[in-house]
Amino acid sequence: MLRHLLLLLQRLRRLLQHLRVRLRRRRVACDPDAPALLLPPEALLFPFDNRTAKAKAWAKLKHHHVPNPLPCGDNCGVSINGHIVSNYRNGWTARITLFNRKGYTFKDWFVTVEMDKAYLGFQKAYSFNGTKLEGPGRLNKTVFLRGLEGLNYLTAGTDGKNPTVDPRVPGKQQSVISFTKKGTPGINIVKGEGFPTRLYFDGEECALPDEIP
Repeated sequence: MLRHLLLLLQRLRRLLQHLRVRLRRRRVACDPDAPALLLPPEALLFPFDNRTAKAKAWAKLKHHHVPNPLPCGDNCGVSINGHIVSNYRNGWTARITLFNRKGYTFKDWFVTVEMDKAYLGFQKAYSFNGTKLEGPGRLNKTVFLRGLEGLNYLTAGTDGKNPTVDPRVPGKQQSVISFTKKGTPGINIVKGEGFPTRLYFDGEECALPDEIP
C-alpha cells in the first residue's frame, strides 16, 4: 500500500513539474535573445503584430530556422527602415524611412544614429535636418536627425480603405542621406558597414538585428 502511494506521489510530482514548464512557456511571449527573422519586402509595410504569418511562411520557403518562442520586437516607438540606394567609387547614399502606426502624432521627433564605420563620411540628409555630433565617447560616431522646420510632425496612422481587412496606413517621413568615402577609405558597404550600429528614436534605443541581410 505504501509503495503504491509513493508511486502515485512521484507521478503527481512529475505531472506538476510538467504543468509548471507548460505555464512558464505560455508566459514567455517572445525571446529577446532569439535571432531576428527575415521578412519579404512587402511585409515591411505591415505592423509588427501582423508580420508573424509572413515571417514564418518566408522562413519555410527559404528553409530558415524559426525560433520558439519567436524573437521580440525592436522596442521602437515607430518602424524605421533603412536601405542602400547607391554605392559608387567616391561615395554612397542610403534612404531612411520612418513609419508611424500609432494613433497619435510625434511632434519634434528625432532619431539618433550611431555609425561606427560610416560616421566620418556623412555629408547631408536631404529631407531631414542632419547633424554630425562631436564630443567624448560615442558622440564622435553619432548623427542626429530631426524634421525640418514646419515638417517636424510624424503624423499618426490612419485606417485602411477597408478597415476590416486592410492594415492601417502609417504616417511616413523619409530622406535620402549622402556619404563620401574620402574619410572612410576601404569601407565595405556590401558587407553592411554603412548600416547603423545603434539607433534611437526619441531617446529610446531600438533593437537592431545581429546580421544584415
